[in-house]
Amino acid sequence: MEKGYDPHFISDKIRVPLPSFGRTLGRSAIRRPGILRDNLYSDHIHFTVVMNEHTRQPIYVASNIDQTKFVPNKNKIHGEHFGERGWRIDGNFERTDQLENEYYKDRKSVSGETIPNPYDKGHMAMRWNNMWGNSPEEADQAGKATFLYSNASLQHGNLNRDEWRALESNIVREFQDDANDKLSVISGPIFGDLDRHIHISSKKSARAPSGFFKVVCFQSKFDERDDQLGVLAFAIFQDPTILRDQKGSATVKTDRRYQVTIKELQDLTDINFGKKLFDANPLFYYDNPERQTEKKVFQFPERIPFDRSSELVARAAEVRDPVGALADRPVVINSAMINPTSQQQSGEWVSLHNRGGGRISLKKWSLTDKMGRRTELDGSINSGDSLRVTGRAMGPLKLPNRGGSLMLHDDEGRLIDHVNWTGNDLKRIERGMAYMFERGQ
Repeated sequence: MEKGYDPHFISDKIRVPLPSFGRTLGRSAIRRPGILRDNLYSDHIHFTVVMNEHTRQPIYVASNIDQTKFVPNKNKIHGEHFGERGWRIDGNFERTDQLENEYYKDRKSVSGETIPNPYDKGHMAMRWNNMWGNSPEEADQAGKATFLYSNASLQHGNLNRDEWRALESNIVREFQDDANDKLSVISGPIFGDLDRHIHISSKKSARAPSGFFKVVCFQSKFDERDDQLGVLAFAIFQDPTILRDQKGSATVKTDRRYQVTIKELQDLTDINFGKKLFDANPLFYYDNPERQTEKKVFQFPERIPFDRSSELVARAAEVRDPVGALADRPVVINSAMINPTSQQQSGEWVSLHNRGGGRISLKKWSLTDKMGRRTELDGSINSGDSLRVTGRAMGPLKLPNRGGSLMLHDDEGRLIDHVNWTGNDLKRIERGMAYMFERGQ
């Protein structure tokens, strides 16, 4: 089997080169002449790793996925279930340049009590997505090749097993917007101002990323040309409060689940994905007159929440509802009664809060739940006041205890706010208590 990322994997007419770096990040990239390809790249089955000397985690991992050659496997799809003995040092780098199991294992208290480590080995090239080949044996070998410490990053368990897993398995694995079932995927951590230096290991401290990105490249099936590149970009952030206790029970609060722009990722990471990916990205980070309509003034960058693969945007011609920064949103979804004491759904309600300086009319505004059920709102909210949507005003909306989401749109269809919750979130409060939504960025 061929090792390493192939820039021409999608087709002979579409080339997706490995990203380059800005000057600052370039100084952090590990270079080993005579060992790494071109002094920089560590090649493995279907994927290539570039490492950061200072974080001891990947700068990015670029992989190729052939969806026609997936081989089903009954084993668990995430590394934490694979067994510690399956993980190994990437021999192309020094052991001291990688975060090995010392940073991911549970610890013991003085009394001998086990203290769970909140961080998982977050695969950048996912085992399940890498399990493809010309035979079951080849696919199994490719899957096992992903269990390298160079292919992992400090990812909180609640993120690794929830949002990140959904992105990898529900979006990438079942991707349907491509013309030939071949994908090139680039993933990596996002380091920034919100990073924490954690002291889980008895050795040197490690830097937990602010979040993670994933860029999916493909031949677009929405264009008659066979050389049309499609690009989708995602970023999921780890909340800075995940270390508020030592037992790892805190739930990661992300900046929801958003598509972002290539330009925004470049600004966040100092990784240069190249002009071709920038031009092909269907979301825009700059003022594009063609994206403006008479009533809808688009705010940039666009941050579009997604709950299902059908909500992805694959065509630049598609007009998306804009969403601005939280600081600019006049009304927010403040709280909800998700698990009322009564047995009936009629006990559920949603509270909206006016953060603006004046009275706001909600006429023709709407709330939509995760399953697409929608109710139109009415009434108004004075500055600093809240409005409870309850009873018949809830319409068909449902607030499931196992987890869900709500989107608030104004009368022009603009996305004003988006919140979500999980079943684990509700375990932190008693039945009959309102759930308060933590604000994203």
